[in-house]
Amino acid sequence: MLDVSMVLRSLRSARLVDLSQTLEEHMPHFPTHSKFFHNLWGSYWHGDRALTYQLVMNEHNGTHVDAPAHFISDAKPAAHVTIDRVPPDRLLGRGLRLDCRSFKEGEYVSRDHIQQWEATHTEIAPDDIVLLNFGWSSYWGQRPQNKRYLSDWPGVSHEAAEYLVHKSVAALGVDTLSPDPPRALASNPIHPFVLEHQVLIIENLTRLDELPDVFLFAAFPLKISGGSGSPIRAVAFV
Repeated sequence: MLDVSMVLRSLRSARLVDLSQTLEEHMPHFPTHSKFFHNLWGSYWHGDRALTYQLVMNEHNGTHVDAPAHFISDAKPAAHVTIDRVPPDRLLGRGLRLDCRSFKEGEYVSRDHIQQWEATHTEIAPDDIVLLNFGWSSYWGQRPQNKRYLSDWPGVSHEAAEYLVHKSVAALGVDTLSPDPPRALASNPIHPFVLEHQVLIIENLTRLDELPDVFLFAAFPLKISGGSGSPIRAVAFV
C-alpha cells in the first residue's frame, strides 16, 4: 500500500518548477495549426452569477504532447495510438535535462552529444523523460514578438532520435516549436519514427535552464477521444 504521508512529505520538500507556457491569445503556434481563443461567455459584470470563458483551441497549442496518432495513420493500427489511449503514468517519471544551448538555429543534436552527456552525468534508462534545453523559450512571445521563436530553430538528428528510441525512453521534450527544424519538417522529420515507436513528443516547454540534470517530471494530458495530442501542465520537482 502506498505511504501517502511519506510521498507528500517528499514532494512538498521539493521545489516545483512550472515548465508550461501560459495559454493566451496571440501566442506562437505552428502555421498549419488553428489558433487559441479565450472568449468571455458569462460574467458577473454582465449580470451573470459567475465568470466563465469558452476555450477554442488546437490540441497542439502551447505546451503540449503529441500522441503517436499525430503522425501515424490507422493503416498501422498497433502504432496508431490516440491520446486517450496513452496510459496516464506515461509522463510521470525520471526527467533528464540535457544542455543543448550551444546549438544554433538549423543545427541538430547528435547521438555523440547525448552519449557524451551520459558519460559525465548518468545513463539514460527505459521510461526516462528526456528534455533538451535549447534556450529557445527565451524567444516566446505574443504577436508580433513571436517571429524569432517561429523562425529556424535547432532540432534533433535522426541518429539521436534512433538512440533515444533504442534506450526505450518514454518521451522526448524540447523548448522549441518542434524537435524537427523547418527544413527537417519539409523533408525528413523524426516525428514519424519516434511516434511509431511509442515515444511521446513534448513541445513548447519553458524554464528548462532552471532544472538540474535529474528530477521528477509530471504531466497529464486531457483524455480527448481520438485525440492526436493534448495540452499539458508540465512540472518538475527538484
